[in-house]
Amino acid sequence: MADTGRKRIYSFDLLKVLSILAVFMHHIMMDMYVVHPMHNLSILHDLIIRPNMNLGMIACGLFVFISGATLALKKGDENLLAFYSRRLTRVLIPFYIAYIIAFGIKVFNLGHIHVFGGIAKWRFIYTIIGMDEYLHANGMTTFTLGVGEWFLGCIILCYLVYPLLKAAHRKYTILTFVLMTIYFLVFNYNYDRFNFVIPSHMNFLSQIYNFYLGIVLVDERCISRIKKWFNVITILVIAFLYFYMKPIPMPDNLKTTIGVVALYVTFYNFEKYISSADWFKQFVAFFSKISLEIYLVHHFVIYQVDYILGYKQISGVMTLIVVVIDLVLTVIIAIAVERLSGFFYRFLEKSKNK
Repeated sequence: MADTGRKRIYSFDLLKVLSILAVFMHHIMMDMYVVHPMHNLSILHDLIIRPNMNLGMIACGLFVFISGATLALKKGDENLLAFYSRRLTRVLIPFYIAYIIAFGIKVFNLGHIHVFGGIAKWRFIYTIIGMDEYLHANGMTTFTLGVGEWFLGCIILCYLVYPLLKAAHRKYTILTFVLMTIYFLVFNYNYDRFNFVIPSHMNFLSQIYNFYLGIVLVDERCISRIKKWFNVITILVIAFLYFYMKPIPMPDNLKTTIGVVALYVTFYNFEKYISSADWFKQFVAFFSKISLEIYLVHHFVIYQVDYILGYKQISGVMTLIVVVIDLVLTVIIAIAVERLSGFFYRFLEKSKNK
Protein backbone atom coordinates (compact mmCIF):
# COMPACT_ATOMS: atom_id res chain seq x y z
CA MET A 1 0.00 0.00 0.00
CA ALA A 2 1.41 3.36 -0.93
CA ASP A 3 2.23 5.97 1.68
CA THR A 4 -0.94 7.90 2.34
CA GLY A 5 0.56 10.68 4.38
CA ARG A 6 -1.34 9.32 7.39
CA LYS A 7 -0.74 6.43 9.74
CA ARG A 8 -0.65 3.23 7.72
CA ILE A 9 -3.84 1.16 7.97
CA TYR A 10 -2.58 -2.39 8.39
CA SER A 11 -6.10 -3.82 8.32
CA PHE A 12 -6.13 -2.84 4.62
CA ASP A 13 -2.91 -4.78 4.11
CA LEU A 14 -4.38 -7.84 5.83
CA LEU A 15 -7.58 -7.62 3.77
CA LYS A 16 -5.51 -7.44 0.56
CA VAL A 17 -3.47 -10.49 1.58
CA LEU A 18 -6.59 -12.49 2.47
CA SER A 19 -8.24 -11.35 -0.77
CA ILE A 20 -5.35 -12.42 -2.98
CA LEU A 21 -5.27 -15.77 -1.17
CA ALA A 22 -9.00 -16.22 -1.84
CA VAL A 23 -8.53 -15.37 -5.54
CA PHE A 24 -5.57 -17.74 -5.74
CA MET A 25 -7.48 -20.65 -4.18
CA HIS A 26 -10.53 -19.88 -6.34
CA HIS A 27 -8.44 -20.25 -9.51
CA ILE A 28 -6.71 -23.38 -8.16
CA MET A 29 -10.15 -24.88 -7.63
CA MET A 30 -11.44 -23.78 -11.04
CA ASP A 31 -8.47 -25.11 -13.02
CA MET A 32 -7.89 -28.36 -11.11
CA TYR A 33 -11.53 -29.27 -10.50
CA VAL A 34 -13.99 -27.45 -12.78
CA VAL A 35 -12.00 -27.01 -16.03
CA HIS A 36 -9.62 -29.97 -15.70
CA PRO A 37 -10.86 -32.65 -13.25
CA MET A 38 -7.42 -33.45 -11.82
CA HIS A 39 -8.69 -34.02 -8.29
CA ASN A 40 -12.00 -33.91 -6.45
CA LEU A 41 -11.94 -30.46 -4.90
CA SER A 42 -15.69 -30.35 -4.24
CA ILE A 43 -15.07 -29.46 -0.57
CA LEU A 44 -12.91 -26.48 -1.58
CA HIS A 45 -15.52 -25.54 -4.20
CA ASP A 46 -18.27 -25.55 -1.58
CA LEU A 47 -16.15 -23.54 0.86
CA ILE A 48 -15.43 -20.83 -1.74
CA ILE A 49 -18.74 -20.66 -3.59
CA ARG A 50 -21.64 -20.35 -1.18
CA PRO A 51 -25.30 -19.67 -2.04
CA ASN A 52 -24.99 -16.06 -0.80
CA MET A 53 -21.25 -15.42 -0.75
CA ASN A 54 -18.68 -16.14 -3.43
CA LEU A 55 -15.27 -15.61 -1.82
CA GLY A 56 -13.68 -14.90 -5.20
CA MET A 57 -16.19 -12.13 -5.86
CA ILE A 58 -15.81 -10.78 -2.34
CA ALA A 59 -12.02 -10.71 -2.78
CA CYS A 60 -12.21 -8.75 -6.04
CA GLY A 61 -14.75 -6.36 -4.52
CA LEU A 62 -12.38 -5.77 -1.61
CA PHE A 63 -9.49 -5.05 -3.98
CA VAL A 64 -11.56 -2.45 -5.79
CA PHE A 65 -12.84 -0.99 -2.49
CA ILE A 66 -9.33 -0.71 -1.02
CA SER A 67 -8.04 0.85 -4.25
CA GLY A 68 -10.56 3.68 -3.86
CA ALA A 69 -9.84 3.97 -0.14
CA THR A 70 -6.05 4.20 -0.44
CA LEU A 71 -6.32 6.86 -3.13
CA ALA A 72 -8.73 8.89 -0.99
CA LEU A 73 -6.37 8.71 2.01
CA LYS A 74 -3.57 10.49 0.17
CA LYS A 75 -2.92 14.02 1.35
CA GLY A 76 -2.91 16.94 -1.04
CA ASP A 77 -4.13 17.23 -4.61
CA GLU A 78 -2.12 16.22 -7.65
CA ASN A 79 -2.84 17.78 -11.00
CA LEU A 80 -4.71 15.43 -13.30
CA LEU A 81 -1.78 14.72 -15.59
CA ALA A 82 0.50 13.79 -12.68
CA PHE A 83 -2.22 11.64 -11.10
CA TYR A 84 -2.98 9.67 -14.27
CA SER A 85 0.70 9.32 -15.11
CA ARG A 86 1.55 7.95 -11.67
CA ARG A 87 -1.41 5.59 -11.32
CA LEU A 88 -1.29 4.16 -14.85
CA THR A 89 2.48 3.72 -14.70
CA ARG A 90 2.13 1.79 -11.45
CA VAL A 91 -0.22 -0.76 -12.99
CA LEU A 92 0.92 -0.89 -16.61
CA ILE A 93 4.65 -1.48 -16.09
CA PRO A 94 4.17 -4.67 -14.03
CA PHE A 95 1.44 -5.69 -16.48
CA TYR A 96 3.85 -5.37 -19.43
CA ILE A 97 6.50 -7.43 -17.63
CA ALA A 98 4.00 -10.13 -16.67
CA TYR A 99 2.63 -10.14 -20.22
CA ILE A 100 6.11 -10.73 -21.66
CA ILE A 101 6.62 -13.65 -19.26
CA ALA A 102 3.22 -15.12 -20.18
CA PHE A 103 4.01 -14.72 -23.88
CA GLY A 104 7.34 -16.48 -23.41
CA ILE A 105 5.62 -19.39 -21.66
CA LYS A 106 3.06 -19.60 -24.47
CA VAL A 107 5.79 -19.67 -27.12
CA PHE A 108 7.65 -22.37 -25.17
CA ASN A 109 4.51 -24.53 -24.93
CA LEU A 110 3.59 -24.14 -28.60
CA GLY A 111 7.10 -24.39 -29.98
CA HIS A 112 6.65 -21.37 -32.24
CA ILE A 113 6.15 -17.63 -31.97
CA HIS A 114 2.78 -17.47 -33.75
CA VAL A 115 0.71 -17.35 -30.57
CA PHE A 116 -2.06 -15.29 -32.12
CA GLY A 117 -3.60 -15.86 -35.52
CA GLY A 118 -5.94 -13.80 -37.64
CA ILE A 119 -6.13 -10.83 -35.27
CA ALA A 120 -5.72 -7.36 -36.74
CA LYS A 121 -2.46 -5.86 -35.46
CA TRP A 122 -4.11 -2.57 -34.47
CA ARG A 123 -5.95 -4.44 -31.72
CA PHE A 124 -2.69 -4.68 -29.81
CA ILE A 125 -3.51 -1.15 -28.65
CA TYR A 126 -5.91 -2.82 -26.18
CA THR A 127 -2.94 -4.61 -24.62
CA ILE A 128 -0.86 -1.42 -24.53
CA ILE A 129 -3.56 0.33 -22.48
CA GLY A 130 -4.04 -2.72 -20.22
CA MET A 131 -7.60 -3.38 -21.35
CA ASP A 132 -7.19 -6.53 -23.47
CA GLU A 133 -8.69 -9.10 -21.08
CA TYR A 134 -11.44 -6.76 -19.87
CA LEU A 135 -12.54 -6.06 -23.44
CA HIS A 136 -12.18 -9.75 -24.30
CA ALA A 137 -14.60 -10.51 -21.46
CA ASN A 138 -16.94 -8.01 -23.14
CA GLY A 139 -16.83 -10.08 -26.35
CA MET A 140 -14.10 -8.24 -28.26
CA THR A 141 -11.18 -9.89 -30.05
CA THR A 142 -7.87 -8.90 -28.45
CA PHE A 143 -4.31 -10.12 -27.93
CA THR A 144 -5.13 -11.20 -24.39
CA LEU A 145 -3.07 -13.77 -22.52
CA GLY A 146 -5.30 -13.51 -19.46
CA VAL A 147 -2.75 -11.40 -17.54
CA GLY A 148 -4.56 -9.29 -14.97
CA GLU A 149 -7.87 -10.74 -16.15
CA TRP A 150 -10.87 -8.41 -16.15
CA PHE A 151 -9.70 -6.78 -12.91
CA LEU A 152 -6.85 -4.78 -14.44
CA GLY A 153 -9.05 -3.10 -17.04
CA CYS A 154 -11.72 -2.47 -14.44
CA ILE A 155 -9.33 -0.79 -12.00
CA ILE A 156 -7.84 1.35 -14.79
CA LEU A 157 -11.34 2.62 -15.61
CA CYS A 158 -11.88 3.31 -11.91
CA TYR A 159 -8.68 5.37 -11.83
CA LEU A 160 -9.91 7.38 -14.81
CA VAL A 161 -13.10 8.48 -13.02
CA TYR A 162 -11.53 8.85 -9.56
CA PRO A 163 -10.95 12.63 -9.74
CA LEU A 164 -14.62 13.14 -10.69
CA LEU A 165 -15.87 10.87 -7.88
CA LYS A 166 -13.55 12.50 -5.35
CA ALA A 167 -14.68 16.01 -6.31
CA ALA A 168 -18.36 15.03 -6.25
CA HIS A 169 -17.97 13.40 -2.83
CA ARG A 170 -16.16 16.44 -1.46
CA LYS A 171 -18.66 19.03 -2.73
CA TYR A 172 -21.96 17.14 -2.74
CA THR A 173 -21.44 14.33 -0.24
CA ILE A 174 -25.04 13.33 0.52
CA LEU A 175 -26.37 13.91 -2.99
CA THR A 176 -23.53 11.89 -4.56
CA PHE A 177 -24.06 9.03 -2.13
CA VAL A 178 -27.80 8.91 -2.76
CA LEU A 179 -27.43 9.06 -6.55
CA MET A 180 -24.63 6.46 -6.64
CA THR A 181 -26.60 4.09 -4.42
CA ILE A 182 -29.77 4.43 -6.49
CA TYR A 183 -27.73 3.90 -9.65
CA PHE A 184 -26.06 0.78 -8.22
CA LEU A 185 -29.35 -0.79 -7.13
CA VAL A 186 -31.22 0.00 -10.36
CA PHE A 187 -28.32 -1.18 -12.51
CA ASN A 188 -27.90 -4.51 -10.71
CA TYR A 189 -31.59 -5.31 -10.30
CA ASN A 190 -32.00 -4.79 -14.06
CA TYR A 191 -28.65 -6.18 -15.22
CA ASP A 192 -30.10 -8.93 -17.40
CA ARG A 193 -32.05 -6.39 -19.43
CA PHE A 194 -28.86 -4.72 -20.65
CA ASN A 195 -27.61 -7.84 -22.49
CA PHE A 196 -24.00 -7.43 -21.38
CA VAL A 197 -21.62 -10.21 -22.40
CA ILE A 198 -19.48 -9.70 -19.30
CA PRO A 199 -20.77 -11.09 -15.97
CA SER A 200 -22.09 -8.41 -13.64
CA HIS A 201 -19.36 -8.81 -10.99
CA MET A 202 -16.70 -8.12 -13.65
CA ASN A 203 -18.42 -5.06 -15.05
CA PHE A 204 -16.79 -1.73 -14.30
CA LEU A 205 -20.26 -0.16 -14.26
CA SER A 206 -21.04 -2.29 -11.22
CA GLN A 207 -17.64 -2.38 -9.49
CA ILE A 208 -17.40 1.40 -9.58
CA TYR A 209 -19.74 1.47 -6.58
CA ASN A 210 -17.29 -0.55 -4.45
CA PHE A 211 -14.54 1.82 -5.56
CA TYR A 212 -16.71 4.81 -4.61
CA LEU A 213 -17.57 3.30 -1.20
CA GLY A 214 -13.84 3.04 -0.53
CA ILE A 215 -13.60 6.81 -1.02
CA VAL A 216 -16.63 7.44 1.22
CA LEU A 217 -15.86 5.11 4.11
CA VAL A 218 -12.32 6.37 4.76
CA ASP A 219 -13.55 9.95 4.88
CA GLU A 220 -12.87 11.28 8.38
CA ARG A 221 -16.57 12.07 8.72
CA CYS A 222 -17.34 8.34 8.30
CA ILE A 223 -14.31 6.61 9.74
CA SER A 224 -14.61 8.52 13.03
CA ARG A 225 -18.12 7.12 13.46
CA ILE A 226 -17.07 3.46 13.24
CA LYS A 227 -17.63 2.04 16.73
CA LYS A 228 -16.33 -1.19 18.24
CA TRP A 229 -19.84 -2.50 18.86
CA PHE A 230 -20.50 -2.37 15.10
CA ASN A 231 -18.59 -5.65 14.94
CA VAL A 232 -21.49 -7.42 16.62
CA ILE A 233 -23.58 -6.53 13.56
CA THR A 234 -20.91 -6.95 10.89
CA ILE A 235 -19.75 -10.37 12.10
CA LEU A 236 -23.36 -11.56 12.23
CA VAL A 237 -23.90 -10.25 8.68
CA ILE A 238 -20.78 -12.02 7.39
CA ALA A 239 -21.73 -15.26 9.13
CA PHE A 240 -25.28 -15.09 7.81
CA LEU A 241 -24.18 -14.50 4.21
CA TYR A 242 -21.63 -17.32 4.42
CA PHE A 243 -23.63 -20.00 6.24
CA TYR A 244 -27.23 -19.38 5.16
CA MET A 245 -27.87 -22.06 2.54
CA LYS A 246 -30.97 -20.69 0.81
CA PRO A 247 -30.23 -18.09 -1.91
CA ILE A 248 -31.36 -14.64 -0.82
CA PRO A 249 -33.42 -13.03 -3.61
CA MET A 250 -31.16 -10.09 -4.37
CA PRO A 251 -28.39 -9.47 -6.94
CA ASP A 252 -25.09 -11.17 -6.18
CA ASN A 253 -23.30 -7.85 -6.48
CA LEU A 254 -25.44 -6.35 -3.73
CA LYS A 255 -24.63 -9.27 -1.42
CA THR A 256 -20.96 -8.90 -2.33
CA THR A 257 -20.96 -5.18 -1.53
CA ILE A 258 -22.67 -5.80 1.81
CA GLY A 259 -19.99 -8.39 2.56
CA VAL A 260 -17.20 -6.01 1.52
CA VAL A 261 -18.44 -3.22 3.80
CA ALA A 262 -18.97 -5.64 6.69
CA LEU A 263 -15.44 -7.01 6.33
CA TYR A 264 -13.96 -3.50 6.11
CA VAL A 265 -15.68 -2.38 9.33
CA THR A 266 -14.78 -5.61 11.14
CA PHE A 267 -11.10 -5.53 10.23
CA TYR A 268 -10.79 -1.78 10.79
CA ASN A 269 -11.99 -2.30 14.35
CA PHE A 270 -9.19 -4.84 14.83
CA GLU A 271 -6.57 -2.38 13.57
CA LYS A 272 -5.10 -1.94 17.05
CA TYR A 273 -4.42 -5.65 17.38
CA ILE A 274 -3.25 -6.13 13.79
CA SER A 275 -0.69 -3.34 14.06
CA SER A 276 0.53 -4.25 17.57
CA ALA A 277 2.64 -7.24 16.46
CA ASP A 278 5.63 -5.98 14.47
CA TRP A 279 6.40 -9.28 12.74
CA PHE A 280 2.80 -9.72 11.68
CA LYS A 281 2.29 -6.23 10.28
CA GLN A 282 5.60 -6.48 8.41
CA PHE A 283 4.46 -9.81 6.97
CA VAL A 284 1.12 -8.49 5.71
CA ALA A 285 2.70 -5.22 4.51
CA PHE A 286 5.21 -7.18 2.40
CA PHE A 287 2.57 -9.32 0.70
CA SER A 288 0.27 -6.34 0.35
CA LYS A 289 3.05 -4.55 -1.51
CA ILE A 290 3.25 -7.30 -4.14
CA SER A 291 -0.50 -8.06 -4.24
CA LEU A 292 -0.94 -6.55 -7.71
CA GLU A 293 1.99 -8.53 -9.07
CA ILE A 294 0.59 -11.72 -7.50
CA TYR A 295 -2.73 -11.00 -9.17
CA LEU A 296 -1.00 -10.50 -12.51
CA VAL A 297 1.08 -13.69 -12.51
CA HIS A 298 -0.78 -16.29 -10.45
CA HIS A 299 -3.12 -17.35 -13.24
CA PHE A 300 -0.49 -18.32 -15.79
CA VAL A 301 1.60 -20.00 -13.07
CA ILE A 302 -1.35 -22.22 -12.12
CA TYR A 303 -2.11 -22.98 -15.77
CA GLN A 304 1.51 -23.80 -16.57
CA VAL A 305 2.01 -26.17 -13.65
CA ASP A 306 -1.20 -28.01 -14.52
CA TYR A 307 -0.14 -28.07 -18.19
CA ILE A 308 3.20 -29.66 -17.25
CA LEU A 309 1.31 -32.29 -15.26
CA GLY A 310 -0.74 -33.06 -18.37
CA TYR A 311 -4.02 -32.39 -16.53
CA LYS A 312 -3.85 -35.96 -15.20
CA GLN A 313 -5.79 -37.03 -12.14
CA ILE A 314 -3.64 -36.81 -9.03
CA SER A 315 -3.89 -37.82 -5.38
CA GLY A 316 -4.80 -35.57 -2.47
CA VAL A 317 -1.19 -35.40 -1.28
CA MET A 318 0.02 -34.54 -4.77
CA THR A 319 -2.69 -31.87 -5.04
CA LEU A 320 -1.41 -30.26 -1.84
CA ILE A 321 2.15 -30.35 -3.21
CA VAL A 322 0.97 -28.73 -6.46
CA VAL A 323 -0.79 -25.96 -4.52
CA VAL A 324 2.40 -25.24 -2.56
CA ILE A 325 4.45 -25.21 -5.78
CA ASP A 326 1.93 -22.85 -7.40
CA LEU A 327 2.06 -20.53 -4.41
CA VAL A 328 5.86 -20.48 -4.11
CA LEU A 329 6.38 -19.91 -7.85
CA THR A 330 3.73 -17.19 -7.87
CA VAL A 331 5.37 -15.32 -4.99
CA ILE A 332 8.89 -15.65 -6.49
CA ILE A 333 7.78 -14.40 -9.92
CA ALA A 334 5.67 -11.63 -8.34
CA ILE A 335 8.68 -10.41 -6.35
CA ALA A 336 10.80 -10.44 -9.52
CA VAL A 337 8.15 -8.46 -11.41
CA GLU A 338 7.86 -5.96 -8.53
CA ARG A 339 11.63 -5.45 -8.33
CA LEU A 340 11.99 -5.06 -12.10
CA SER A 341 9.04 -2.65 -12.16
CA GLY A 342 10.76 -0.62 -9.43
CA PHE A 343 13.81 -0.29 -11.66
CA PHE A 344 11.67 1.17 -14.46
CA TYR A 345 9.82 3.48 -12.03
CA ARG A 346 13.13 4.94 -10.85
CA PHE A 347 14.38 5.26 -14.43
CA LEU A 348 11.26 7.19 -15.42
CA GLU A 349 11.49 9.45 -12.36
CA LYS A 350 15.12 10.27 -13.14
CA SER A 351 14.20 10.99 -16.77
CA LYS A 352 11.49 13.42 -15.65
CA ASN A 353 13.86 15.24 -13.30
CA LYS A 354 16.56 15.83 -15.94
